[in-house]
Amino acid sequence: MVGKTEKISDAELEILKVLWANKEPMTERQVINALDEESGWHRATIQTLIRRLCEKGALQKVKKDVFYFSAIISETELAKERTEDLVNKVFGGNAKSLVSTMLGNDILSAGDIDDLKNYWQKRKNKNE
Repeated sequence: MVGKTEKISDAELEILKVLWANKEPMTERQVINALDEESGWHRATIQTLIRRLCEKGALQKVKKDVFYFSAIISETELAKERTEDLVNKVFGGNAKSLVSTMLGNDILSAGDIDDLKNYWQKRKNKNE
């Protein structure tokens, strides 16, 4: 699935978020209803986004009484690929530079830093 998520637009990501949140396959109508109020997109726009995601292999379409859609790519997988892409494109593959930038520009809160310290300590203990 490497490279597939680079093609997923921000608008298409909104479709995926609806499907991830629901955790069960959804009909096109259900997706449209979920996005209708928050996005302001027309039905045809949402239908186009769903079609594109199917063509890209990011959604699965199953015919029952009507078509049901589910995400093939997980949130974790998309986050991993997008993060790797960011680190490679912006920071030349240097993850330390990403973290330094986040710390140096106060992007991480004190709580975030504490959570990361705990996470790193647990990882360190696990690997020892």
